[in-house]
Amino acid sequence: MATIEFRRVVKRFETGAHALQDVSVAIPAGSMLFLTGHSGAGKSTFLHLVLRAERATRGQVLVGGVDIGQLPPRQVPVYRRHLGVVFQDPRLLEHRSLFDNVALPLRTAGMRHREIGRRARAALSSVGLLQKERSLPRHISAGERQRVGIARAVVNRPKVLLADEPTGNLDPTLSRNVLGLLHQFHDVGTTVIVASHEHELIASLGLRTLELAEGRLVADTGGEDGA
Repeated sequence: MATIEFRRVVKRFETGAHALQDVSVAIPAGSMLFLTGHSGAGKSTFLHLVLRAERATRGQVLVGGVDIGQLPPRQVPVYRRHLGVVFQDPRLLEHRSLFDNVALPLRTAGMRHREIGRRARAALSSVGLLQKERSLPRHISAGERQRVGIARAVVNRPKVLLADEPTGNLDPTLSRNVLGLLHQFHDVGTTVIVASHEHELIASLGLRTLELAEGRLVADTGGEDGA
């Protein structure tokens, strides 16, 4: 999956409110960057447009040169197979093991049983939780729950990883650990876009940061090559 590009993107809801206003930006493949801004600035909408959960009112969202807003509905699930999503609340299935939570996207895709086991365990291992694969979510900590959410997001080996306030419920130490995990996936070539309000932590990492305010892109700073 190649460059993600917003070309003069406007997103206006039926209420008339603007979530994004005339946003233009290019994100090279393999980059890691942050979206910052106050609540309501447009961070989640930006991610939803990349995910194709929303469509731009005007302008274009291009991924690898393809205007994803013009994808026919039957092609949207195919497109999304290349994306992973991490939420502030990992939304785990409470009565299923960590292994089953991580394996769910693979089962939904109809993957073979042996390959499901191999990939799910590899994903759990990548976040340091393989030894707890049989545990239930209620028996692990908040930080571990978020790590399971990351494992589930990367089990399909996505080319783009979107994270919407992944550290919002965590203390500073756990927040840094989670961002460190996301950075590891960037290190192996995954494009990682993280929406976060933790300005001090973001600044300490020195990575590219897009700041949104009232739906407008007001700053694009850090990162010598956007990576």
